[in-house]
Amino acid sequence: MSVTDVFLSYRYRLYPLGDQLRFLNHVLSETNYLWNHALAQRLDAWARERRPVSYLDQQAQLKRWRAFDVRGLGACPYDAARDCLQRLDLGYRAAFRRLREGKRPGFPRFRRETTSFTCVLGRDPWIRGSAGTWRLRIPKAGTVPVRRHRPPPSGSVRAIVVSRDGTDWYAILQYEIANPPPAPETVPTNPVGVDLGLLHVVALSTGETIESPRFVLKNERRVIRLQRILSRKQRGSNGWRRQKERVARCHRTVRRQRRHWAHQLTTRWAARYDLIAFEDFDIARFAEGNRLAKGMADAGWGMLRQMSEYKERLRSVRYIEVPARGTSQTCSRCGQVANPPLTLKDRVFRCSCGSNEDRDVNAARNILERGMDQVRRNTTEGRRVDGTPPPTRKGRRAYQRKRELTHGMRNGTFPVGVPPRENRELLLNGKGYSGSALR
Repeated sequence: MSVTDVFLSYRYRLYPLGDQLRFLNHVLSETNYLWNHALAQRLDAWARERRPVSYLDQQAQLKRWRAFDVRGLGACPYDAARDCLQRLDLGYRAAFRRLREGKRPGFPRFRRETTSFTCVLGRDPWIRGSAGTWRLRIPKAGTVPVRRHRPPPSGSVRAIVVSRDGTDWYAILQYEIANPPPAPETVPTNPVGVDLGLLHVVALSTGETIESPRFVLKNERRVIRLQRILSRKQRGSNGWRRQKERVARCHRTVRRQRRHWAHQLTTRWAARYDLIAFEDFDIARFAEGNRLAKGMADAGWGMLRQMSEYKERLRSVRYIEVPARGTSQTCSRCGQVANPPLTLKDRVFRCSCGSNEDRDVNAARNILERGMDQVRRNTTEGRRVDGTPPPTRKGRRAYQRKRELTHGMRNGTFPVGVPPRENRELLLNGKGYSGSALR
């Protein structure tokens, strides 16, 4: 992997056949079991012996666990099992990092179910059929029918994430593509500032305002009705499971509508403007304990910023986040601060200089001015997407190196016997068994 490359994720719908569907569900079940077992091993080692268990310790035991359970964990792709241990290790690292920063640690917890697994690929997974249909090669699952609704980019596939969303299956292909050229050194000719809100979910410095689609509010009555029917079902019955899937399907519809709307909006911005400036503030902390948190989550502020950032980078233009303090209380024409300060009920900014405009549009123009100041000073304040490669970080991608195409028994000492299913916990702990004991 070159430091000048970037990664893009393309999502496609899978239609697995009968045997493939059972295998994919089996992989999710086994990786969920592995997560809980590895987490219990870490907790027990610390509670009994005050001994930490690292990722390398569990990685060294993974081959023995797979050899002892050839029909369970051993039947899963090795990359999926290794990725499960990597996620657990990264969860612990992130928890200790938050603990050092004085935040809630959020240590990993036991899972009821796992909905995705990752495999590292060494070749192109696409296979074209004779009738023009497409199939996707997934390790140990064979070629799975897929709906290729758009062509993938030109680049190499580094990993594939297979995920289950309710009853639907998806494949997320991570492509490594060349880094786009840097942004030009000239001053932007068509910049825009974006202010996020609730009455107007987006206000642009050009004077354009976009109303909130309110997907949650439009589907709220249907969700309440489905939830009420679910509460009357006997928990665990077939009717309860079917009704639970109907509720989940309704929530998925709302989520997809919001994501589709955000993609259309940010794509239009990236094609029209050569600089986009947003406010730099912690959305999650701002919404915590706020009575308007439901509307903030429905507006999808973080999604708009995230999509704008990577789309602007791909088009070799600039994305900037500026300090948000005072943008709504300062006149964009003369710089005078409102006295008395505006409240949420005041929707029009009136200044003694004669300025009389919507407060959100006024804030967007202040955001744009601060962003242009950063460009003129050519400083590193905010996040400027100028084509420079991101800093190298130790994470999941560092683990996902290209593996050998052939996996097999190195020393020929794998056991030939298969232990019973009920003894899996004892076998995975590795107590009382050896490679020759099962022959």
